[in-house]
Amino acid sequence: MGHQISRRTLFRTASGLAVAGALGSSLSACSGGTGAGSTSSDLTMTWWGSDERHAAYKKALAYFQEKNPKIKIRETYSGYDGYFDKFNTNVAGGSTPDLLQMDRALVAQYARKGVIAPLDEYVGKSLDLTGFSKELLAAGTVDGKLYGVPSGIGISQLTVNRSGLEDLGLTFPDREWTWADLKKISVDVHKKSGGKIHGVDDGGGGTLNAFEIFAREHGQDLFTTDGKKLGFTPATLQEWWEYWAEMRKVNACPAPAITSAAHNNLPKNAVVLGKALITFDSGVYGAGGSVTDATLDFLPTPQGDWSGAREGNYVNGGVLLSATKASKRIADSVKIMAFFAQDETAIKDMMLQRGIPPTEKARALIAGALDETDKRNMDVADYLSKRVSKATDDLPAPAAPPQGADQIWDLLFQSNLAIAFGKKTIKAQLGEFFDQAAGILGG
Repeated sequence: MGHQISRRTLFRTASGLAVAGALGSSLSACSGGTGAGSTSSDLTMTWWGSDERHAAYKKALAYFQEKNPKIKIRETYSGYDGYFDKFNTNVAGGSTPDLLQMDRALVAQYARKGVIAPLDEYVGKSLDLTGFSKELLAAGTVDGKLYGVPSGIGISQLTVNRSGLEDLGLTFPDREWTWADLKKISVDVHKKSGGKIHGVDDGGGGTLNAFEIFAREHGQDLFTTDGKKLGFTPATLQEWWEYWAEMRKVNACPAPAITSAAHNNLPKNAVVLGKALITFDSGVYGAGGSVTDATLDFLPTPQGDWSGAREGNYVNGGVLLSATKASKRIADSVKIMAFFAQDETAIKDMMLQRGIPPTEKARALIAGALDETDKRNMDVADYLSKRVSKATDDLPAPAAPPQGADQIWDLLFQSNLAIAFGKKTIKAQLGEFFDQAAGILGG
């Protein structure tokens, strides 16, 4: 099931383009298929994903071609690994697909290189984006122009072992909860469980998603608009690390050894192991379904509980659909984008395979076919989307992460561990963090 788009994945993607280097990088094999009976005049479309996503795309596209017999589509698809390496090779060789699934983390880079086409002239005409919020469309917007149509709502939320909370006699938190509320319920979990279970995994460095929202609640972003510098202050990071130092002190979150073992290793996540009831890691219930038998529920990242705190949450567009600028079939590609955005059959065929649908209409169409966990997941995304759109003091959605963002995330994680293990004081680690970050970003 395609439920959430992890920012961790986005940052790895951003570094993937840097590793690939110039657009003439070597060709990687595509594990997908090609539409039967294709010819050079066919419209070419490519995407990455799971077998379930492939099947959903193919089913929807077959219906589209029934309704649009003059548009023949040649499909190629693969897993994520190597997808952009192959695309870069195609760009360098002058053989780009007409339509492709695009990663939000890379859309700005490809738009500014002139690889993908602006879509603004089609919006409101052949491209109906009714129901798409301006916050969501920002995910595909670069320098004021639309280069990609979002597939769904990507949000930062916590996954909660609801049955575990209920077994301890604890009430599930309200969605308007704060960082203070997270601390309180996490302490309660540890006490009620006789010290056997912690409330939440250590978010001090283990998740850039949560810190990003914490910084935005202070009116700051992770990076400056040009991506050359950090966008938050040492005082904000110090406050974050102090919060998590206190959480460890009161046993609200696990010891650093558990946090270290869980890094990039989902089976060792504290919630999966039963050592905590709340996690920032969206992979516990993500593209492969649930990795625990517990009854899961979801909550937005907590709100700031200080004077002047702003709405830190935002929605991103999940994956995007983009047309290549060199294509002679942009108008037909736009018809396909509009089909996935608004057609009821396409929406039902895709379900959650490209994320939680981007409009209320689409979410209502599929709600009846979802299992209870999917319904809870989608309901939180729907709630948070509405809350963000109503906020009057929210920051614009952040720009796509720059190259080096994955290294910043790892630096945050390692810095938090150094503090947690007592190897560095918060003050000493702050200086090192900002010095190393400046070197990574070239600022």
